[in-house]
Amino acid sequence: MATLTSASRVVRSEGFITSTVDNELVMMSLEKGTYYGLDAIGSQIWENIATPITIEALCQKLIDQFEVDPAQCQADVLAFLNELHQEDMVHEAS
Repeated sequence: MATLTSASRVVRSEGFITSTVDNELVMMSLEKGTYYGLDAIGSQIWENIATPITIEALCQKLIDQFEVDPAQCQADVLAFLNELHQEDMVHEAS
């Protein structure tokens, strides 16, 4: 599985049941039966990848929304999305 870059277009995978509990997005994979929890920023990322978007554009949305250094945002988002990619929670869109 290739590593995602800032130029990658990503979209979240289907097959997850989601619910918000105490400002955290709780998800369950129907395929794997595995539970996941995302904090407020992770939840915001999940919402923004409902449709295909480049990681660069996603980072710009987050920078506009939160006070964050652009380089730090890109590094953190890439690390987070690569983790989700390894878990088949996101995939590259064509």
